[in-house]
Amino acid sequence: MLVAMAFFSVMSACGKAVLGTGLPLPLFMLSRAVVTMLALSPWLLRRGGAGLLATRRPWMHLGRGLCGVASMGLGTLALTLIPLADAIALNQARPLWLLAIAVLFLGEKVGWRRPLAGLIGFAGVLVVAFGERGAGAGMGLNAGTIAALTGSIAGAGVGAFVRRLAAVGEPPFRVVFLYAAVSLVVWTPPSVIVWQTPTAEQALLLVIAAFCAIAGDFCASFAARRAEASLLAPVEFVQVPIGALIGFFAFAERPGWPLFAGASLMMLSVAYIARREAQLARLRRAEVRPSG
Repeated sequence: MLVAMAFFSVMSACGKAVLGTGLPLPLFMLSRAVVTMLALSPWLLRRGGAGLLATRRPWMHLGRGLCGVASMGLGTLALTLIPLADAIALNQARPLWLLAIAVLFLGEKVGWRRPLAGLIGFAGVLVVAFGERGAGAGMGLNAGTIAALTGSIAGAGVGAFVRRLAAVGEPPFRVVFLYAAVSLVVWTPPSVIVWQTPTAEQALLLVIAAFCAIAGDFCASFAARRAEASLLAPVEFVQVPIGALIGFFAFAERPGWPLFAGASLMMLSVAYIARREAQLARLRRAEVRPSG
């Protein structure tokens, strides 16, 4: 998971760098979808072709895809407007929003502990968003923080759809490939409108970003099969100091104490929520296990 977080941080840095050269956002997002589908196509062909993509739940896949498009698009836009580490930290609020979605829209019942931990986590979000800006700068609600927070809410929607799709037996490969297909459909029209042929430098950054995303997904999946979410969830916050280091050396960004204080509150909150959910899952399994 540590390696996955490093890959994702490099991916974000490449996105910030290539968009900083003037490449339109839709082209960056389109390249991600194209490279993902190209990378998965050989495996798809070896396993039986398009039949693996047939699903009885197209609307759930469409919802997951649209949430993913919004999350990636807004998160990438935030990279161009606020420091790299700030954008990464605000994106880590996804599990907190997911808890709210699970309670409000999925009907999950929770006690008082997880909501309290969620409130502490949201306090960390406020520290990151407002700590270095203050009331004199519009309470920190600039376009970058709004894009990052909205993208993290959409990312929580992705998590909610993925939970539902996993619960009904949809395989991960189908979920990922169909998301890439939705992304391709969404980003192709605006890419045609703003098309410009990438330079050699831009093309290199696009390829590195896409392969870092694929490698990061692979490493995260590998970790998820070998460790509980309660152990892995806080590890995701390693992206914040990695992003801060990359931002310092590559973009001359100088993060202040509010970033690390807020990210620490978020990390503790997410770690507790993940640990509590793991405990409850074990209790539920014990209840349904045959006795004797």
